[in-house]
Amino acid sequence: MIRVQIGNYLFSPRLIPTLAAIILVPLLASLGLWQLDRAEQKREIDAGVKQAQAKEPLDLNTVINSNSRYDFTKEIYRTASITGYYDNQRQYLLDNRTHKGRAGFHVLSAFIVDRSSSLGSSSFNETSKAILINRGWIAYKGTRDNIPDISITKDTRTIHGVMKQQARAIVLNDSSDTVVKSTYPKLVQSIQLTELAKALKLELLPIIIELDKEDETGFIRDWQPYYGSIDKHNAYAMQWFSFSAILLFLFIKLNTKKVKK
Repeated sequence: MIRVQIGNYLFSPRLIPTLAAIILVPLLASLGLWQLDRAEQKREIDAGVKQAQAKEPLDLNTVINSNSRYDFTKEIYRTASITGYYDNQRQYLLDNRTHKGRAGFHVLSAFIVDRSSSLGSSSFNETSKAILINRGWIAYKGTRDNIPDISITKDTRTIHGVMKQQARAIVLNDSSDTVVKSTYPKLVQSIQLTELAKALKLELLPIIIELDKEDETGFIRDWQPYYGSIDKHNAYAMQWFSFSAILLFLFIKLNTKKVKK
């Protein structure tokens, strides 16, 4: 048993409180350090995003027509432009998206890349290159077979937006409450570009574009930040450090007695 006397005070903790303090105090402190590490990771992401956003918009048609392998992972959060046309006949609704507390969907539309020397080609085949465009949020209107009109003309156009990575794997919903079982638009729960490419028989680029807020072909586009607040992680770190310090203080205080000489 530990016995330490300083002046009139004797510190003599029992075994179980001592073991608990030995385990919990460092554990709580380590959680604080983990939150600080998370905050630092977010700062690095923030710096990378600002660097990407400072670049000139990437012309995706030029990249695609070059026929070279391009590393799009280095261009995430960079703005881009692309010329082509929407595949109006085959669109998807990303389920469980909310806007200001209201339930709804994100409209996902394949955008066929114009690879012709002159604009205006409107045919595509199994080797056509395309990119998935998130056109924004539409409201859920009580039943999944009652959705707003999301159709769009097939005119050749140039659109702009921000390049993002897919967040989750795609799941084509075949349950009884899908929008339309065998026809489009189809309801999906999440996004995986590989599966979409197979379903659409298109070569999808390994990125998604969140459509520019000013584009007339979109819906509500209140795009959210790509990460949580750095200040939140700092606050959590201080909380864990405080818990660790309070526990250590109580351990010492409750196991210290004043003794007579």
